[in-house]
Amino acid sequence: MSRGRLKRLVVASLWLVAFLAMFSQLRADSVKQDAPPPPPPAGPGQGPPTPRPTDIAKHLEDVRRLLNATRGRDDDSNRVLGVAQRVLQRAEQQVKAKDYFSADRSIGAADAFLHVAEHADHLVEGPKGPVPRQPEIADHLQHVYFRLQQADFFSLTSRDPDGKELSLMARKFYEESQKQFEAGNWFGADEYAKSADDLLRGLENLAQAAAPGPSLPPRPR
Repeated sequence: MSRGRLKRLVVASLWLVAFLAMFSQLRADSVKQDAPPPPPPAGPGQGPPTPRPTDIAKHLEDVRRLLNATRGRDDDSNRVLGVAQRVLQRAEQQVKAKDYFSADRSIGAADAFLHVAEHADHLVEGPKGPVPRQPEIADHLQHVYFRLQQADFFSLTSRDPDGKELSLMARKFYEESQKQFEAGNWFGADEYAKSADDLLRGLENLAQAAAPGPSLPPRPR
């Protein structure tokens, strides 16, 4: 065997040994710790198309009627109901200004915060129908975990004075859902996960309301 060929074989062997060592280390690290979670979903886009003004006005009145009929069960639900009332008043001003895109998203935020208070009612009243099973709740918790990675971004983008507090409340509900899940209380885990999810949905709507609306198509020539 020539000296040049022997040298190439030695170099190739060294590369192979290095690769195997690196692969073994990666396998060892993956055993020691969980794999990193996949990246969170993208930030808030513009969301669904803006409904017609008449539909927006009807949605606003429906949410207002439900808000006026809802009473908070605890400090958290009273807090989110107060935010919902304030956001709905802002939506009214946006409708008057014909800013229908922002109005629609503001009403969606108020609606989401209203649902948070409803989950507090459910926790007091107890289950009235089938409760989701463990795998469904686990999937929902994973979804909420990824959404929580966006909470601070939604809060900052919305520029809402209560955004930071709502973000922290969503994390608190998520952690309580985890505790209920670990204790085998599927009903409590489900309701707290839904509370966190609805808070995040409200924050996302606030962020979209604060963003520039979709541009109008050019006028025909």
